[in-house]
Amino acid sequence: MKFSVFSLLTLGLAVGSLAAPTPVEERDLPTVTGVLTNIGTKVDALGSAIQAYNGGSVAKLQQASDNLVTAINNGNKKVSGTAALSSGDALGLPGPVNDLKNKISTVITKLDGKKAQIVKAGKGAQTYNDLTQQKAAAKKLSDTIVSKVPKNLQSLAGSIAGGISEAINTGVKDFADQAPKKALDHSIRI
Repeated sequence: MKFSVFSLLTLGLAVGSLAAPTPVEERDLPTVTGVLTNIGTKVDALGSAIQAYNGGSVAKLQQASDNLVTAINNGNKKVSGTAALSSGDALGLPGPVNDLKNKISTVITKLDGKKAQIVKAGKGAQTYNDLTQQKAAAKKLSDTIVSKVPKNLQSLAGSIAGGISEAINTGVKDFADQAPKKALDHSIRI
């Protein structure tokens, strides 16, 4: 039996492609729930920082808030890298999503209780901005999770996952009076 150079090259490429593992997309509910659990841990840390806050520097609050936004954004990337969820997996989402929403609601209530101290420290506008960043990141994550759910369940998933950003929106509304003031229009003629 004769082997040509072409046959050896073809055989070599075939063996090489079989030896190299093919990257497999994660396709499971644990990936999404793991992201939600990680975010929940950051929400708890923010809640603890808020509870411990008694005025003055908001550095610990800011760090906890930044960590939360980072966790949400990293979670969004991780969920984006997964394949579509099955209908069975999608039905496993409401519990973890509602648990996270409830944690967020509790933290927002704690934050509202510290509003006067935060404003007195001159950080009301910063807190408002942090909340809007958290809400935007949560909205992206919610949209990504919904995109992984089968089409026939996306409406339901959207209303459930949207509860996360709506819980944060309560805080945005609570601090709306602290939003940075718009710069004066310099085009006004005297």
